Amino acid sequence: MASKRMMAVMFDELEQECLNTVRYIEALKVDRLTKNQKEDILGELSVAITHLRIQTEQLDRQMDNAI
Repeated sequence: MASKRMMAVMFDELEQECLNTVRYIEALKVDRLTKNQKEDILGELSVAITHLRIQTEQLDRQMDNAI
């Protein structure tokens, strides 16, 4: 069972990754991005989405164990 502190850390990390994801989505809305800039942003967005998936899976497991 996860401690309160561990769950708080997991929620903080999830929140930060959500904010990163939104930041990359907003960056893609900027007009006149070069092809390289778009590719870089899309790469970072892909990484952020992958991190979100992994973090939510871990959080799901911890929450299941807490029940």
